Amino acid sequence: MSKNIRLLLPASILVLTILACSVQTVAPSVPDVGAVGTAAAQTVAAQVGGAAVPSTSVPVPTTPATPTASPVPPTDTTVPSATPICDRAKFVSETVPDGTAYPPNAVFTKSWRLRNTGACTWNSSYALVFDSGTAMNAPSSVPLPGNVAPGQEVDLPVNMQAPGTPGTYTGYWKLRNASSVLFGVEPSGGPFWVKIVVVAPTATPTATATSSGLHIIGTLLIPHIPLSLAPSTQQVYAQVTVPAGSIGHATVACPAASVVTGGGFAGNTNLFVYNTSADGNGWQVYAQNTSGSSQLLNSYAICLSNSSGSTQQVYAQATAPAGGIGHATVACPAGSVVTGGGFAGNTTNLFFYNSSADGNGWEAYAQNTSGSSQLLNSYAICLSGTSATSQQLYNQVTAPAGGIGHAVKACPSGSVLTGGGFAGNTNLFVYNTSATGDSWQTYAQNTSGSGQLLNAYVSCTTFP
Repeated sequence: MSKNIRLLLPASILVLTILACSVQTVAPSVPDVGAVGTAAAQTVAAQVGGAAVPSTSVPVPTTPATPTASPVPPTDTTVPSATPICDRAKFVSETVPDGTAYPPNAVFTKSWRLRNTGACTWNSSYALVFDSGTAMNAPSSVPLPGNVAPGQEVDLPVNMQAPGTPGTYTGYWKLRNASSVLFGVEPSGGPFWVKIVVVAPTATPTATATSSGLHIIGTLLIPHIPLSLAPSTQQVYAQVTVPAGSIGHATVACPAASVVTGGGFAGNTNLFVYNTSADGNGWQVYAQNTSGSSQLLNSYAICLSNSSGSTQQVYAQATAPAGGIGHATVACPAGSVVTGGGFAGNTTNLFFYNSSADGNGWEAYAQNTSGSSQLLNSYAICLSGTSATSQQLYNQVTAPAGGIGHAVKACPSGSVLTGGGFAGNTNLFVYNTSATGDSWQTYAQNTSGSGQLLNAYVSCTTFP
């Protein structure tokens, strides 16, 4: 080896050592999303043992086909600012387009679909709130149904009533965060709105009947065809505040000339619902607040209009043994069809994890978390006096470990939504099951360390 080579070798090693020391491995940062569980969900997990009941006693939701992967939530294409904004929203779509005409005092449901384009997750402490303009007999605020992560979308329906005087009316709405700060939609952060036109009913022309069954108006002969409106349903609701550690009871009545066909509830994972059933011509919900602060509770009723039929609630009662499973099933009477249903038990001793149609009736499954036997009721709402038929459809999703599951299923064209239900297992804590447009939705908190299947059931009725 030459002298030059002997000198170069140590120098080369020194250079490589310096370069190696100057290179640092940068680990990608992982955002801390925090724990999702709540007091009620932890209580249920502790009572049940945090594990599913063996398959021999707990009916797992059936899977007629291999579930497809959940669609990837739409991503926000706006360029982020240097400092991420916590609360920001983008308008996506709406029902009841601007300028929709209604007769005086007509009841309708306005719904906005918004996307969370901020850096913070919306939860049930956020609310849709009336900002200005004409309120149209709507509630001043409506809590969000559950968690909406950045990039996800949510439908926000509000029940409204047209004013009694003809004219054009506009109501402006915003979102409110957990700190009571209002924010609107991009790009200005302004409100979103509902705009309708109230039209006075037109006078009916005077006509004389003839023996031929035709009406004569002037010189024009037209057939005498009785006017009829197609049967339709709407969701109405009532909201109450449940004090810390107390029982809450929310009841809502269907409007005049309509009949109740089903119902549901919404709260958050601090509210343990143990009764959801018809109350006269409306719907009631009882819930135990397991937290140390007051919580909002909604009771929803599905109301059928433009139908000559009537509904009745029937029920069956069963006993859940200590630490075991209770299963109650009730069938609708002959000549009627099931349109919806519910359940009832004893406060937080019975954990209901399945409430759905069973043939032409309704069933409920509940886990008894106490040391003594408990009674549970399954309720079915049955429609008679029509030639209608009903069917139950469902959608299945996977709720991630420790996360939120959200399943939605729509009724097919030509049918109307009359009720809905849910099914999971004792690892899933259902805190919202209600209508959204022509679909039924269910939100559930997964209290376990593995993914769990969640079914949302929609009851659809077809009229001849």
